[in-house]
Amino acid sequence: MKGLPPSLRKRKRYIAFRVLATEPVDSRSLIQEIWQTALTLYGEYFAAGLGIWLEQFDGSKGILRCSRDALEKVKVVLTLISNVAGVEVVIVTLGVSGTIKGCKKYLEVLENASTTDGI
Repeated sequence: MKGLPPSLRKRKRYIAFRVLATEPVDSRSLIQEIWQTALTLYGEYFAAGLGIWLEQFDGSKGILRCSRDALEKVKVVLTLISNVAGVEVVIVTLGVSGTIKGCKKYLEVLENASTTDGI
């Protein structure tokens, strides 16, 4: 069976984010909390349509994939998360892109940021 051509596939968006926490957070606990918050907020039916997938996460920053139609809903889910596995956290959205490559640019800006330059 042949898959759908690219023009008929659902569009995706990639969200670059940063986790501000006192202790490191593991990716499994983070995605569990994201799904739990989405289920609580939108219910099983609408949460399934969000298409959430954690592409990469290094303990403090990462990239989250979601459906293009659900981008604003996923951003709301990220802002509502305040606790991951007993650690108080704040998730900051750095940027949104249509490709992983474009999203990594937001993470590179964060890595190259300097307090002396004010950037």
